[in-house]
Amino acid sequence: NAKKIDNGVGGENSVVELPEYKAETIRVFHSPRTNIAHKLELGIKPSKNNRQVAIFLPPTYATNSNKHYPVLYVQDGDEYIMRALAAAIAAREINSGKVTSFIIVFVDPINRIKEYWANDAFADFMAKELVPMIDKNYRTIKSRDGRALLGASLGGVQSVWTYMKYPDVFARVGGQSSAFWIDDERTVKRLTEFDFTNHNARFYLDAGTFGDGRETSKRVAEMLKARGVDVTYVESNAGHNWTAWRDRLAGAFVALMRE
Repeated sequence: NAKKIDNGVGGENSVVELPEYKAETIRVFHSPRTNIAHKLELGIKPSKNNRQVAIFLPPTYATNSNKHYPVLYVQDGDEYIMRALAAAIAAREINSGKVTSFIIVFVDPINRIKEYWANDAFADFMAKELVPMIDKNYRTIKSRDGRALLGASLGGVQSVWTYMKYPDVFARVGGQSSAFWIDDERTVKRLTEFDFTNHNARFYLDAGTFGDGRETSKRVAEMLKARGVDVTYVESNAGHNWTAWRDRLAGAFVALMRE
């Protein structure tokens, strides 16, 4: 198979596209990082390592100094920039008017498995350290309704977990192919028991039909809808990979960041 793709772990995977497959059609003429305005390094306690955070600013940020913007916090930040073309897709969706203008904070993990495994300490970092820093340095909407979370696989689980620990900080949460199966569905059980009465939320969940935990993601979406939560659920004939998450990303942005 001459068609291959970087698999992100030092090798390549063969790619098979069936006749009805429709790929994300965005064309990036420059680096996927072109739309990234700033890249910061944070010394986050208790780690001595620096954590990289990249900032996407919408096209009108520099020209409209009176406007404040909602913020989407994205896990696996650099992967979303390079593999999912997140900054380029966001700029396109904003320019087309399909979604309100918003800021994206791309967050990279230091120890991904540990930090994204429904981790309270990482949720604390997001809510208590990162959000205040972003609110201080950028023109953000400083309320829960102006903040969203998004991640893929374990990043989706951690996004949901962070929302549940800090529902007063975040109101919107998205998970692409969320790994809800970890720890005997610990995150799902907690979500089932979560009290949404005083914490309105907006969810986006998606999954592929090929070995991607679709049954669990669909069950979670149906449970949330039955409880009156605003949920968008999307399936596609794809697997557990960045190509699929890239192809569904525009829809995730619209679902989470619409007015």
